[in-house]
Amino acid sequence: MPQNHLFDLIKTKRLRALIFDLDGVITQTARVHAKAWKTMFDAYLEERARRDGKPHAPLNISTDYRQYIDGMPRYDGVRNFLASREITLPEGAPADEPGIETVAGLGNLKNVYFQELLQQDGVEVYFDTVAFIREMRAEGMRTAVISASKNCKAILAAAGLEELFEVRVDGVVAAELGIKGKPSPDIFLEAAKRLQVSPQETAIFEDALAGVEAGKAGGLGLVVGIDRTNQATELQRHGADMVLQKFPTLNTTMKNIAANTVQKHDGNTLPSALNKVQELLQGKKPAVFLDYDGCLSPIVKDPDKAVLSDQMRTTLQRVAELCPVAVVSGRDRANVEQLVKLDNLYYAGSHGFDISGPNNMHTEPGGAAAAIPALDKAQVELNERLRGIEGALVERKRYAIAVHYRNVPEEQVNQVIEVAQDVIAKHDELKPGPGKKIMELKPNLDWHKGKAVHWLMEELDLNKPDIIPLYIGDDLTDEDAFAALQGQGIGILVGEHDEETAATYRLESVDEVQVFLEALIQELK
Repeated sequence: MPQNHLFDLIKTKRLRALIFDLDGVITQTARVHAKAWKTMFDAYLEERARRDGKPHAPLNISTDYRQYIDGMPRYDGVRNFLASREITLPEGAPADEPGIETVAGLGNLKNVYFQELLQQDGVEVYFDTVAFIREMRAEGMRTAVISASKNCKAILAAAGLEELFEVRVDGVVAAELGIKGKPSPDIFLEAAKRLQVSPQETAIFEDALAGVEAGKAGGLGLVVGIDRTNQATELQRHGADMVLQKFPTLNTTMKNIAANTVQKHDGNTLPSALNKVQELLQGKKPAVFLDYDGCLSPIVKDPDKAVLSDQMRTTLQRVAELCPVAVVSGRDRANVEQLVKLDNLYYAGSHGFDISGPNNMHTEPGGAAAAIPALDKAQVELNERLRGIEGALVERKRYAIAVHYRNVPEEQVNQVIEVAQDVIAKHDELKPGPGKKIMELKPNLDWHKGKAVHWLMEELDLNKPDIIPLYIGDDLTDEDAFAALQGQGIGILVGEHDEETAATYRLESVDEVQVFLEALIQELK
C-alpha cells in the first residue's frame, strides 16, 4: 500500500476527520450480504420463471452484485437488480412481510437471510482497518462510520467496534432523515456535519463503486478506494483519488532515510557485483527489483525498439521461479508488461504509480490520477512547441510525459529543456524528473521508485529478517530506490550516470546483469 503517501496526504490536505464505509472496509460482511442477496433473488427468479414461462439469469455476485446492489440502500438494490432483468414490482411498504412480491417484501426477505447467516457465521473484521483507525484516533482524528445497512449498529456491536466511532450514519438514520442512497453524497455529508467538520476537511474510505462516486460528487477532501476484490481501475474511474489494497499503520510505514544520511559514492569506484552473489545475499533469500531500460534491455534511440532478448527473458523467468522478481520502470506498466511477457513477475510502471502481478493483482497506489488533466494539457503544449525541433520526442505515458532529447542537435538541447521547464511551471500538479537524455513531467507527489519498492515489500510480506532486497538500476530515477534500500538491501548500479550514486555495487552492462542473474539462480538452487 502507498503508506507514507496516505499519511502525507492527510497531513498536507489538513484533514480532520475520517469516514469509513462498513461492509468491505471495516467488516467482511459484504460477502455475507452478497450470499443473502443471491439466495433470495435466485429463489425468486426461479419461481417467477416457472410462473411466467420466461427464464431469468441468476444473480452473478462478481458482476451483478457490484453493479446493481453493492453500497446501495436495500430497497434500491432490489429495484436496480430487478430492472436489469426487466422486472418491475410494486414498491410495497417497509412493514411488508418478508417474501411478499413487492420491492419492500423481497428486501425484507433478504434481511432475514442476512440475519440468519450472520448468526451462523459471525462477524469477521479487517484487522488492518481497525489498527489504522485506532492509530488515527490516537493522533486526534475524528471518525465516523456509514452504511446503507440498517444492521450497522448490530454488526459493530457483534464485532466489538462501537467505541471506534463518534458518529454512525446508517440505513436507520437515512430512513429517518430521508437521505438518498449512494451515489448521492448525502450520507457522507451528513456524517461530516455531525462530526462538525467541512467535507473538504474529510477523507472517506470506500470499497463500492457507488461509494467513491458519491465521495467525489460531494467534494470530500480525499476519496480513498479500498480494493479487496481487484477492481482498482474501476474504483479510480468512479472517483477514487487513490486506491489501497490494505491499510497502513504508522508503526509499519516505509523506512525514510533523510537526505543527509544517504551515503553516496562515485559510481566508478564501486566494486563489481559479479562473483559476489554469496557475499551479497548474506545467507538470505533475495527479492529482486530491476529497471527495464539499460538493465534488461540496452538503451536505444527509439524506446519502442528496446526489445528484451529471448535469453534474458528465460533468465528472468528462472529467477522468478526461485524468488520474487519485479520490474520497476518509468514506462507505462502495460508497455513494460508487454515487452517482458512473463506472468510470474510483478510490474511497477510509471515509476510505481501503476502496479500489477500474479493472481490478478493490480493497483495504482500513488494517487496520480488527479494529475491526468494537467498531463493532458501539458502534452498538447509540448507537442505544439517542440514540433519544429528535429529529434525531439514527446512520449506520453499514463502518469508521466517523457521529453526525449537524445536525438536533438546539441545546439537545440537547451531549448527543449527550457520548453519542458516552462510547461511544468504552469502546472502545480506536475514536477520535473531527471533521466538519461530526457526531461520527465511527473505528478507532483511524494512517490517514486523507492516507495514503490517498499510498497511491494510490504504488500508481498517481504519485510522479514531472512529476505534481502536487491535493486538493479541504471538511471537517475533509480537513485530513489538505491537510497530507500540503504541499510536494508543492496543497490546495484548498471553502467554510469552523471551524478554520485547511493548504490553500493555496480555492473557494467546489460550482459553483466544477465551473468549476475544466472549466478543468482545457481546460488538459489
